[in-house]
Parts: sequence; C-alpha cells; structure tokens
Amino acid sequence: MYLGGYYLVAQEVVSEDEIQLNQWYQANYPPFADCVDKEFISKTTVMTAHRQRLITEVALDDAYNLTLSFDNNSKLTLSTDADIVDWQWTLNTSGNDPYMDCLVGCFWKGEIVIHEADALPEHE
Repeated sequence: MYLGGYYLVAQEVVSEDEIQLNQWYQANYPPFADCVDKEFISKTTVMTAHRQRLITEVALDDAYNLTLSFDNNSKLTLSTDADIVDWQWTLNTSGNDPYMDCLVGCFWKGEIVIHEADALPEHE
C-alpha cells in the first residue's frame, strides 16, 4: 500500500470479507473454479476496495499484527503468521523488503524493529 510517500509492504494481509468473497466468486464467476491461486482473487478484491480510503486507526497487538481501520468501517490486518518467510511487514520509502529499506518492520511474530527518528529520511 502506498501511503503518502511511504510504502506498507506485507507478506500476508487478512480481511474478514475474504470467506464471503470466495463463496461469491465460486457461485457467480465460472473462471474461479479452475484458478490456481483462488485466495489471491479475494485478497486482490479487498485490497482494491481499500485504495484511497482514509485510515482512521492503526493498532498493534501483542504479536505485532498490524490492523488498519478505514473510514468505511472495514479493517485489514497485516498478520505476523506467514510461513516460510524471514519478515512479515514493513513500512519504508522504497516498497522493497525490510532488508533493503526499513523504517518500522516486523520480522517475526512478536518482534519489531524501529529505526531511530534521526536516521529517518526527511519527508514532505
């Protein structure tokens, strides 16, 4: 997600709407039946529906799952339980993985890295 000069990049984004969307696609969109990565269709729909929406709240839980609440009363969670990866989510200025650029990042469930404010680039 691009957020005013910063990128929020995640391995896994979760929405409570995904199950309902998958059911709808299964019943109403015939090409869904033989898609390779069905879960990406609902995720793409959810992410697209949140483009240019106002984020009204940001919350971190004890495992550092990052939940974004939006002005339409919906939520997206950048979870920290993606398997077989060495980072979970990051906020940076490049859109790259946190080993390339990281202002704030969650590498493992319950582990977060924050770079000092004086190390952050100036941003308009």
